[in-house]
Amino acid sequence: MKVLVVLANPKVKCFTRQACATFCEEAEALGHEVNLRDLYAMNFNPVASESDLRGNLTGDIAPDVATEQALVRWADVITFVHPVWWIDRPAILKGYVDRVFALGFAYGYAANGEVGTLAGRKAALITSSGSPEQNFVETGKAEAMRIVQDLYTMEFCGLEMLGHLHFAPVGRRSTPEMIEGYHDAIRSFVRAML
Repeated sequence: MKVLVVLANPKVKCFTRQACATFCEEAEALGHEVNLRDLYAMNFNPVASESDLRGNLTGDIAPDVATEQALVRWADVITFVHPVWWIDRPAILKGYVDRVFALGFAYGYAANGEVGTLAGRKAALITSSGSPEQNFVETGKAEAMRIVQDLYTMEFCGLEMLGHLHFAPVGRRSTPEMIEGYHDAIRSFVRAML
């Protein structure tokens, strides 16, 4: 399988990068082809311009967007790995979605409304937060993320959701044993979904 992994975290040493490495290593160990896109290392421009919006409809697509769209077309599975900031993605990843998963590429319109055009591909998310998992569920944060990212981004574009792993807490509230358990869960997830 061809697996596109989109990573969004500016920190060099963090759980997100470790989780991403575990995911990629396990996928490659199973014989899958992995292409990692580290948005911060790439210095990806997240700001959609007027020419970006116009270009999606005219076919005059910015070169950086065309590269990313080609990789999305290439992939069988697209996995996003990021921390949760304000119950959403980091701005660079939101901008990636704005520019790459654009009208005319990732979705379009039909007589009955919007149509996702990335059907046949699958998606997965790996996210983390400092808040304890119980807090994330009880306050509705987990459901808000599921609606925005899983349903109204991935499934809206026609992607079949394989799963959304959320790890919490990470950082000062986690123990080495918890972190190792998180990595084991990622390895199991990769083996089950790929």
